[in-house]
Amino acid sequence: MPVGGETVSHEGAAGTFHDVKLSPLPVQKPLEVWLGGNVPSALERCGRLSDGWLPSLCTPEEAAAGRVVIEEAAAKAGRSISGEHFGMSIGYASKPIDPATARTMAARRPRSLELTPVGLPALRQLIERFIAVGFSKFVLRPVAPPASWRAELDALAGAVGNLQT
Repeated sequence: MPVGGETVSHEGAAGTFHDVKLSPLPVQKPLEVWLGGNVPSALERCGRLSDGWLPSLCTPEEAAAGRVVIEEAAAKAGRSISGEHFGMSIGYASKPIDPATARTMAARRPRSLELTPVGLPALRQLIERFIAVGFSKFVLRPVAPPASWRAELDALAGAVGNLQT
């Protein structure tokens, strides 16, 4: 396995590449690898191999149960994952989701609409529920592009920014 800075090539079922070199190298050494996924095999793999877990589209209760599986798999592999390395990727809507976007979301993931908070107060409440079950990192992403990213980020900071520790 490359350590960093080498030129590498690979041929496999997922793809082929030749003479690839990453530059500039990441500052963080070693580079942390966080995994997602909610199915049992993904949870076990996360515990066995990753530095953190960042799933999406699950409830706080499902995330808490997944964390237990991950921590058990990590212990079985003779390792541990920092308690600060459990996060959640949350799609949210600042306003009601338009019908076309709702159809697309439901077609991709049937539970996505029920798991998407609508309005910044609902987003804050959901984040607070994840914090209550031990999650501390959050990737927040609007399900539809905002009219103004600056205004969206300002509103988001005002709604949830003080949850930072």
